[in-house]
Amino acid sequence: MSKKSIRTFRRRALRRGLGLSSLLAMQIAAAQSTGAPTPPAADSEAAAGAGQERIQIIGKRASQARDIAGAVSAVSGEQLEATGAQSLADYIQREPGVVFNNYQPGVSQVVIRGIATSSGNVQGQATTGYFLNEVPLTEPGWTIAVPDIDTFDLARVEVLRGPQGTLFGSASMGGAIQYVANTADSRAFDAALQGTVSRTRNADTAWSGKAMLNLPIKEDVLAVRGVVQYRKDPGWLDNVGTGKDGANTTTLSGGRFSAVLTPSRDTTISWLSLIQDTDSDDNAYRIQGLGEFERNTAISEYTDTRVAVHSLRLEQNLGGARLSAIYAHQDKQQDWRFDYTPVRGAYNADLDLNLTSPLYIKSGGESRSDSLEVRLASQPGGTLDWVVGAMYFDTDKKLYEQIGAQGAAAAFDNSSLYGPGSGAVIAPDGEIFNAYYTKVKGREAALFGEATWSFAPQWKLTGGGRLFRTEADYDQTSVGFSTYPGDPARSSSDVSESGFNPKLSLAYEASRDLMVYALASEGFRFGTPNVQGLSAYPVPSGSKSDSLRNYELGLRSRWADGRLLVDATVFHLDWSDIQLRLQTPDFINYAANGGKASSDGIELSTRWRPNERFDWQATVTWQKARLEDDLFILWSGTAPSGSRLPGSSDWTVSNLLNVHFGGDYAPMLSLSHQFVSGGYSDLESSVPGATKHRQGNYNQFDARLRVSLGHTDLTLFGTNLTDKRGVTRTVAEANGVGEALLRPRTFGLTANWHY
Repeated sequence: MSKKSIRTFRRRALRRGLGLSSLLAMQIAAAQSTGAPTPPAADSEAAAGAGQERIQIIGKRASQARDIAGAVSAVSGEQLEATGAQSLADYIQREPGVVFNNYQPGVSQVVIRGIATSSGNVQGQATTGYFLNEVPLTEPGWTIAVPDIDTFDLARVEVLRGPQGTLFGSASMGGAIQYVANTADSRAFDAALQGTVSRTRNADTAWSGKAMLNLPIKEDVLAVRGVVQYRKDPGWLDNVGTGKDGANTTTLSGGRFSAVLTPSRDTTISWLSLIQDTDSDDNAYRIQGLGEFERNTAISEYTDTRVAVHSLRLEQNLGGARLSAIYAHQDKQQDWRFDYTPVRGAYNADLDLNLTSPLYIKSGGESRSDSLEVRLASQPGGTLDWVVGAMYFDTDKKLYEQIGAQGAAAAFDNSSLYGPGSGAVIAPDGEIFNAYYTKVKGREAALFGEATWSFAPQWKLTGGGRLFRTEADYDQTSVGFSTYPGDPARSSSDVSESGFNPKLSLAYEASRDLMVYALASEGFRFGTPNVQGLSAYPVPSGSKSDSLRNYELGLRSRWADGRLLVDATVFHLDWSDIQLRLQTPDFINYAANGGKASSDGIELSTRWRPNERFDWQATVTWQKARLEDDLFILWSGTAPSGSRLPGSSDWTVSNLLNVHFGGDYAPMLSLSHQFVSGGYSDLESSVPGATKHRQGNYNQFDARLRVSLGHTDLTLFGTNLTDKRGVTRTVAEANGVGEALLRPRTFGLTANWHY
């Protein structure tokens, strides 16, 4: 049987719903008949759509998800394709313990186990870490571009719940998300195409086109793989201020390139590049009090995001151990514009101006980061499995915030407070009349290790730790009317911190169908320096890392000969010295530590596959993420003890039902459901008497019907079938209270062609 025949058989088997064990046995037999290497069980079963049962986790030691003593799950590339997933919003919230606060492409935040102080970007480093093939993507300080990588040709997306500081480093306090992209395969030629057309209520036709080509240069030695993609999602919100219908149109373009060289069976050298640009013409929230799909700003509020990641990886088999070395360079850029016109009158009055054009704020920045990780891991399967390593992460970031308006220079020239000639100094470009520019340098260095001791046939003890040091330097310059007629004001500050993150787990495998474990772990993130800036009041030097401790008990079980999988986790998190954004009496923001919180919860994940035609996956999470102390929040007041942490929900539920009908066209019907209970988008909403910025409390229902025509699959789909106006985030803006919504009811057709 040829390699092409093997792949064709495998895909047809998947479409027709063949049992996992049957497919694996046939694939191994086919590989043996050609003399090809026998495929690893984890890879074969992941490709068979086994979901979380046998997907291999890349981690720092190759393991299968269900063998890990921790709350780990993964979504395979086959599953992403089968559910029509394109971005985080399409799949991430199906994972237990996860809430996706969908707001705007490139800034929407994933909150795991309720660990967050806001549903959006915060002043300090994020609490969820993001990785691409083990390359860290979350730099210190305000995060430029939260990665939302297109799912086409991804091998899988891993979700690690609970703090992952020991092996993954800073930012992964609540958990970590790792995108694993397919890399070049020198064994055989491969190609794929995907095209989608869809129509959303109150929007024009959307479309996307994607292609993958895998080209062996020399069999089993050298190959290259390329992916290109373009996606246009027309907006469904109408901006009555600008007169633009479908204002929130978003386009995504980019691709990936991979080259893999295997000069010997013990050495693999690989290169992976990702480039992705996401441009949104206008913000994706409606304004409360206007029409169902209406917003009102004097100018469009665009967001432009650029992400480029390039990595070089060496894998060397040393006999009793394996050496891995990963170097990466990344560039990220993001630019925003907000309409600030509603407060133009205050500026005119306070500064004796006569601005008549729209007032705006521009903000964003760019970052350049380099990372290096080197580690040595034992060959798996021994009495003692171990991994030790070292890493270094260095980033340079430039942030800006500018306020301006057309004609600003002339307005200052005509002001009795500033007078002729002032405009050329205050607003040298004619528009920007006040600005803050901040340079951030961050460094993280660490030594880490973890070992698992199988001290008895059914018992495994795992211990590990990470010795780390973080440093962050801030240098801020203020220019414009706030410093006129003097020179620009410059302030600088730095923070550094050293620490140790431990991890300990004990697992008992009663049988191949039952494992229970106990786990204790910790997480950390960068501290945030403060600059004195223009405040007349003392500002502290900065914040240090929070303290987060996680304790959990877990169970992984198989019933009815593997037809029923049941996983459950009970967890408790203690969070203290929380990094907060506070404010001086003269309204200058600064970072500080304070307060305590806890998160308690139960995560349940099941999969029932009684036969080859029927497959039902379900997750249920209950969690209670609450403040343990009263907490002063900016100018709003004090959030009392017991307040809900923002961006979290007490209940999340997901269901995915697949029905395979068999036959020549192998039709498959997929029905899915998600429920997110109500929550708040910020801590300010917990202050008595404050405006409540609510989110959640919605159900979403989707359906897909797929048929197979040889190498081509056609899928008819509908999302948000009940056309629910679910609020995914609420935020106070200058123009009113903005609500980000679920995408309205959408119908479409996707064609997938595989070589």
